[in-house]
Amino acid sequence: MVSSAMVLKGAPKPAFYDGLLQQSVLPESVPETVDGWRDVEADGENILPAECFVACNQFFVPPANSYEFEQRWKNRTSKLKECDGFVSFGLLRRDVKAKGHGISPMGEEEPSYMSCTIWRDREAFEGWKSGAAFKEAHAGSKDGGSADAASEKKPPMPLWSKPPVPAFYEGTLVISSPKGA
Repeated sequence: MVSSAMVLKGAPKPAFYDGLLQQSVLPESVPETVDGWRDVEADGENILPAECFVACNQFFVPPANSYEFEQRWKNRTSKLKECDGFVSFGLLRRDVKAKGHGISPMGEEEPSYMSCTIWRDREAFEGWKSGAAFKEAHAGSKDGGSADAASEKKPPMPLWSKPPVPAFYEGTLVISSPKGA
């Protein structure tokens, strides 16, 4: 961990988010924990195996558009729970009121929202992305509009200042609850 921290330019900059619109499915199995942590074999040379795939989109939404952005997410139909390999979804809103050591005000270059979807593996994510549920959920959203707005004659109002930025992760040492996320 120390050697990986050497790539940082300065101290880590914490960011806090409020969780919105959380949904998940019940896990098929729950890994065993010891004192709240996973007990795994690690040889100190090889990385741990991936246990899930995390797909995020970072959104840059001006404060004036926050309410409408949240309403579009709240009012859209989600079929994620029907997709093979879906684990959980959360829409996160940046907590700009957080105070503390190392926390600086949020800049315009930082995302104000983030969607975070957890999948069983990359193949499950790719299956969703190439399927009908993805196409239906993202119809008309290329410019920040909704699928409902896309069917109207006038173009929808863009809600973000620049296109979403995706980020992908392999999850290791997953700790879950029998009740889901």
